[in-house]
Amino acid sequence: MHLKIHTQCIIRRKEIPVENNYANYRGYLREDFHRRCGYCSKPESLTTKGFEIDHLIPIKIDENRKTQYDNLVYSCFTCNRKKSSKWPTEDANILNDGKVGFVDPASNDYDLHLGRKDTGEIEYYTPVGQYMSESVFKFNVRPIKIIWKLDSLIEKQDKLSEKIATGSFSEKEALLLAKICCTIRDLRSYIFEGRE
Repeated sequence: MHLKIHTQCIIRRKEIPVENNYANYRGYLREDFHRRCGYCSKPESLTTKGFEIDHLIPIKIDENRKTQYDNLVYSCFTCNRKKSSKWPTEDANILNDGKVGFVDPASNDYDLHLGRKDTGEIEYYTPVGQYMSESVFKFNVRPIKIIWKLDSLIEKQDKLSEKIATGSFSEKEALLLAKICCTIRDLRSYIFEGRE
């Protein structure tokens, strides 16, 4: 089964007031990207190094897009550092050449190039997806599967906690919550130690 990378939400940039400093867009980006990395979908709550604003088309390629909202991506530290100022086409008007380059994670096309296996790993479907996955973001060697599993467990924990708070839960659900909490603790430790 194939899933979208952003299984929990749809990422789209809204129309917003123009700013002179791209850092002023942080709040809007957090909202539009649902507090998740545009590239790998890691939630803010699971990062050890914070989130940054990436310029999809790097400033070195097109200084004029430095403060254009539609050129900004809310990115985890790891994805932003791995992408850096890479832009293999060297042309601001060409995101990719069909083999290498990038796809805007806030576009529908992102899901044509990259997706997620039902086990959590990120997979590619095209040469551009392969370039992004293996050559740039290194999804194949990062703990992407663990982050996805941890994110899913936290969602289950929240749902069970709500049931317990309302008093409508079974003993089996209480035991499941305890097990989930232990697993979450262990996985958070793993991610922290891996500096993801």
